[in-house]
Amino acid sequence: MELRREPIEAALGTRIREAASLGGDRWMLALADGDRAIVQQYASADALATAEAALGRLRGEIDLPLPQIRRLDVADAALDGHWALFTGVSGDPLARKLPQIADEALYQIGMRLGQVVYRIHRVAGGRYGALTGNDPCAADEERQYILARLEYDLAEAAALNAISTEEAADVRRALQAFIPPGRQAALLNGGLSPETLLVTQRDGRWTLSGILGWEHALSWCPAWEHVTFLEACEGQQCFSLRVGYGNGYDNETQRAYEQVREPALRPYRALLALRRAVERARRGARDDARRYVNVALRLAT
Repeated sequence: MELRREPIEAALGTRIREAASLGGDRWMLALADGDRAIVQQYASADALATAEAALGRLRGEIDLPLPQIRRLDVADAALDGHWALFTGVSGDPLARKLPQIADEALYQIGMRLGQVVYRIHRVAGGRYGALTGNDPCAADEERQYILARLEYDLAEAAALNAISTEEAADVRRALQAFIPPGRQAALLNGGLSPETLLVTQRDGRWTLSGILGWEHALSWCPAWEHVTFLEACEGQQCFSLRVGYGNGYDNETQRAYEQVREPALRPYRALLALRRAVERARRGARDDARRYVNVALRLAT
């Protein structure tokens, strides 16, 4: 989709010299004064409020590749939606540059990402759950939050005929026995992927230059960030990125339950598989939903 410049220029108060799509309803703008910025259209007011809340909590982390956010008042019915401007970051989505980046450079990007994400997770998240809006699963304690999410997704999966009563009981039994070791919710980005990571090449060296995807932010434990990121980076092409991320993160903490280690991730992988089963069932993709249910059952045994 091509960006309609005139209403965005009116909201910005300056002329756009160039606009390049970054995918995901995001565009990189070259402004008349020579600055660069990213504009994003959000599907809902809650998504934009979530991004604002997350980046507001991170405002003091000035040495990390995090954007500053500003709402845009785009008074144009043809551009229905909610708009924000991001400054302080640059580059291209990693997904577009992967074929150009050697494994060692990709590993170093992953290492830096792990270090940055660890710093993000040092920010207290408050209650477990969504940062804004009405979260029916929100809780003050992680075990309560996990069980609420579990029952919410099991009920929806059952209503969509994606899981049997016996299968639901098996998943429930396994996750009810899980005692989370964490004591405080962390702030998570929630949307880390090759599409939301920006990279730049400077003097022949690739660097992590920005992190987007803040509309997915929530308060939970690092393990959820790990499993969603690793899922988004499946495949051989991202192998070095995944290894670098795990090593970069694990080097920052001695807490085994925070590290990118499979035993710590297994319960969260089961929860993620159940969530994906629900999403696929909603779209009528019954074979995919069945595949994810089978993953959840395998992880729950």
